[in-house]
Amino acid sequence: MNEKIFSSYPERISWNGTQSRREVLRMAGAACLVLGGMSCAGMTRAGMVEPVGKSAAGGLTAAEREVLRLASLAPSGHNTQPWTVRVVGKGRWVIGFDAARALPAVDPGNRELLLSLGAFLENLVLAAGAMGMRAEYSVMAGKPHDRDVLEVRLEEDRKSQDRTGTIIARRTIRKGMLMREIASADLASLCGKDSSAIFLSHGSAGAEWIAGSTMEANRAQAYRNEAQEELANWIRWRDADVMKHRNGLTPAGMEIDGIAGWFVRHFYDRGSVLEKDFRERTVDLVAGQVREGGGWIVMTSRDSTVPELVETGRRFQRLLLGARERMIAVHPMTQALEEAPWRTEAARAIGADGSVQFILRVGYVTRYPDPVSPRMPVEWFVTSSS
Repeated sequence: MNEKIFSSYPERISWNGTQSRREVLRMAGAACLVLGGMSCAGMTRAGMVEPVGKSAAGGLTAAEREVLRLASLAPSGHNTQPWTVRVVGKGRWVIGFDAARALPAVDPGNRELLLSLGAFLENLVLAAGAMGMRAEYSVMAGKPHDRDVLEVRLEEDRKSQDRTGTIIARRTIRKGMLMREIASADLASLCGKDSSAIFLSHGSAGAEWIAGSTMEANRAQAYRNEAQEELANWIRWRDADVMKHRNGLTPAGMEIDGIAGWFVRHFYDRGSVLEKDFRERTVDLVAGQVREGGGWIVMTSRDSTVPELVETGRRFQRLLLGARERMIAVHPMTQALEEAPWRTEAARAIGADGSVQFILRVGYVTRYPDPVSPRMPVEWFVTSSS
């Protein structure tokens, strides 16, 4: 979703039946010029102020709070940030999820949620190590919907490599990928000896299947009302809603900027996402995206048990951090793994062993924009048993 959604609108806009699209553009442009562009920028992570005087939330030390803040910079479906942390003792946490931040329409089995908890855990382990703590963990959940998933124990240790800067700078990039082959050295660094990460270059049989299936699955999902309504619930069009919830998808995060960003923030709402035009523009956008970039990385796991999904989420986060350090954008495109029949065909069609857990569009970018997606304060997802 980007400026194509805006630019494709007809001459007459339906919200009051009198103003033309050109008139709206003139008003938007004038507002941006008068305010020096400020009204077109929208709310981003950089503009959000952390709560003051609450560093002891859940009995956490300031260092522990920072570990969890960095952990929460992990990606999640629709940016729901589903993780919860319960402090059960000194340096002992139980990590679970909030069912209100799950996505039952597109992720009924909590597969993607558990992958996100794995990414959260990887950030946590790296952040703790950078601060002189060792994070050890065990899987508590036996089934995907068990609310307590992991137990984490922190102990003092020597400081490890500090990658907090990369954790902070990582973001999802949807547009601007270069049509350039990914260098073998970069692929070796990202995928390494991990046989669960497979690169498919454009034109290969596997890549062609991914491109076609991603377009078809996106169309199916866009017209599956349950999925589209769930998406609509998680888009924060207004700056006030971004500040209120500090999660979900925002115009900035969807890379809708400039006048288009001003327009959608002022005139779009939940109902806009359910309109036929919005669905069609989304499908058209995906059709262009699948042909951009340097290819695809597919990540698999041996199975879809809770431990395997958590570990795959950790590997995914490591790949994202490595890609950021090499100026490679990563755009997860998951619809083919969420919709039938493509989700059951993926492994065979791609020639992958095990269960396919991620389909990632990758490509070099000339500039890595700052991260913009909101994050909930630590105090919002931490509780204490005491």
